[in-house]
Amino acid sequence: MIIKKLENEGRILSLEETKNIKAGLVVLKLGQEVGQHITTKREEVILILSGEAEIICDNINHHLTVEQLAYIEPEKEHNVRNIGQQELKYIYLVSLFK
Repeated sequence: MIIKKLENEGRILSLEETKNIKAGLVVLKLGQEVGQHITTKREEVILILSGEAEIICDNINHHLTVEQLAYIEPEKEHNVRNIGQQELKYIYLVSLFK
């Protein structure tokens, strides 16, 4: 078992620590975004901890707020933006198919 405190932005769990999951904490300032990327052979879950996010996937804008999550299928190009009036914090969990 691994127990960690969510103190700093960045990777929380790596594939070296787990079998098929990596996780991280992302903090985006006002207007900041992650940038378009793809979940090649991976599933991803994004859980909003604070702020407001816009997740663009399949050319559709999805608005998420605190305690909402998004599931992103493999091979989906997507982006996450902070569209709120405060810092956006979220956790991502990514699985790896073997």
